[in-house]
Amino acid sequence: MNETITPRLRADVRLKPFDEFEGDDRVIIAVDDRHFVVSAAVAAVLEESRAHTTLPVLAARVSARLGISVTPEMAGDVLSAQVLSICFHVPEQRAEAQCSVRFRHRLIAARSIRPLLSVLCLLFTRPVAAALITSLAIVELLVAEHAHAAVSQPLSGAQIVCTAALTIAGIIVHELGHLAACARFGAAYGGIGIGVYWCMPVFYADVNGAWMLPRLQRAVVDAGGVYLQCAYVLALGAAYLAWDAAPFLEAMVWTHLLMLHTLNPVLKYDGYWLLTDLGGVANLHEHIRRLARGLWRSLCRAPQACMPTPKGLSLLAGFGFIATAYFAYVLVMLGTDIGRGASQVASRWSDRHITPFGTWHVVGESALLALLVVMAVSVACLLARSITRIGRNSQT
Repeated sequence: MNETITPRLRADVRLKPFDEFEGDDRVIIAVDDRHFVVSAAVAAVLEESRAHTTLPVLAARVSARLGISVTPEMAGDVLSAQVLSICFHVPEQRAEAQCSVRFRHRLIAARSIRPLLSVLCLLFTRPVAAALITSLAIVELLVAEHAHAAVSQPLSGAQIVCTAALTIAGIIVHELGHLAACARFGAAYGGIGIGVYWCMPVFYADVNGAWMLPRLQRAVVDAGGVYLQCAYVLALGAAYLAWDAAPFLEAMVWTHLLMLHTLNPVLKYDGYWLLTDLGGVANLHEHIRRLARGLWRSLCRAPQACMPTPKGLSLLAGFGFIATAYFAYVLVMLGTDIGRGASQVASRWSDRHITPFGTWHVVGESALLALLVVMAVSVACLLARSITRIGRNSQT
């Protein structure tokens, strides 16, 4: 009889309940800034592997823990899973975790912003949130009324630079919101950095510690960036009403677009993780494709087709509505800005020698126009890719 000695689970591997997942208990595994969602049975096998033993003994312990029969072969399958190999003591041969954000570079260390986060986390209470959202709604209405009555004029070069600086500052505030939510609930967090996601440069906040929070607290961390950005928009609106400066209004417009962009669930931004945590669904995109495939096959009366549950249909409808609204808004706005920008660049290019720094001004506007075109093409390609993948999976 081959008494195989089981590998020993690393001491720094943490296991914690991950709330209910479609009626089943799930457990989150945290190791080396990586996180896995597994079943309670898999978690039991891992917990009983804290010390070296044999497969029969391990299977007996797991059976006693779960109250069901677990064979040594079943326990061995869990221990030999490649995805879980990082959890065990093995020779030092680690690969970098695959991450959707590539070319990462940290800009702000966690220790340098802890005092600021200790203050910002005070905003994450119900009374403060209610007051902030109410104030924002009032200021938004006042700004819309004031902007509608004002005469629109092209921005100068200095105003464009100021608008860009204010918009980027709002992005930093967004990332601080995620970290402040982690600080509010006592989760571990890192700093703020920059990288590339899909084909777009992005800022990111290291909130891996949020995986160990309860589901609703994870949802607050997901929404924390947009929440703090709402406070930033409130400040921009108040400044615009006080000084009537166009850069504040333009920065508000761009910040609104970025907030909607990050709430879009098609990309793995905040909206994706928010729906994942609120819906208690792991791998949201695959779940949506499965629901769409089931609905399509049911409508086509395919054999053995299974209509999604009412909860599944609600999730599919919500995802579809948000994604459609996002793509429609972004493409219309980008199309309008590209058309207006192309007209202004053409006009200013012919007059570049008349005004001071005219050449530099038109070069800057041309660069901004090129960026808008790249964003529009990227969004269009992403939309086509998403529809193609759903359609292909629906036919299989």
